[in-house]
Amino acid sequence: MAYPNTVDELTDGVPADGIAAATPTGSVVYPLDDWARATATAVEAIETQLVGAYTSYTPTLTASTTSPTMGSGSSAAGYYKRVGRMVTGYCQLVFGTSGVAAGTGYYGLLLPVIPANRDQPIGIGYCYDNNDNNRFVVAAAAVSTYFWSAATAKAIIVVTNVAGAGIGTGANPVGAAVPWTWQASDQILIQFSYEAAAAS
Repeated sequence: MAYPNTVDELTDGVPADGIAAATPTGSVVYPLDDWARATATAVEAIETQLVGAYTSYTPTLTASTTSPTMGSGSSAAGYYKRVGRMVTGYCQLVFGTSGVAAGTGYYGLLLPVIPANRDQPIGIGYCYDNNDNNRFVVAAAAVSTYFWSAATAKAIIVVTNVAGAGIGTGANPVGAAVPWTWQASDQILIQFSYEAAAAS
């Protein structure tokens, strides 16, 4: 026997109001129809969350003092999926080939959903220096109230292999001059997984 794949298949043959048309012996009532439809709808929603397509979003890069100018030919692309409070996804920001300005201060990366814990680790990835073909590992894009207010979805990007006294005072946070002065065709790539502030 094949299992039903949709709400309609699960309740096939059952009228929407749960009451069949009159028969010689009277109307037929399906008392569990509402429950079955509600359950099937819930199951279908969960299945969509688990196996459905990712949602696209456009990540942005701002700075604590002067935001960078991404330049001509730049790109910013990302996607994510929510299952309850869990958010997983990926984003890539590529500086353009001309007209790039690094700005000033540390950078903030826009996440698709506000995280629940302001200090939780967010993801992993790397920064790419197009001039020297260098890659610096990003161990965590940590959201912190030290840098951003509690109502924001921006993450601070922390570089692991740059010496410093800590994310508040050292050279770890990615910014206009860390781990280098950002120029044409440089990139930031992050794969993230974190708890959202509210369930979807």
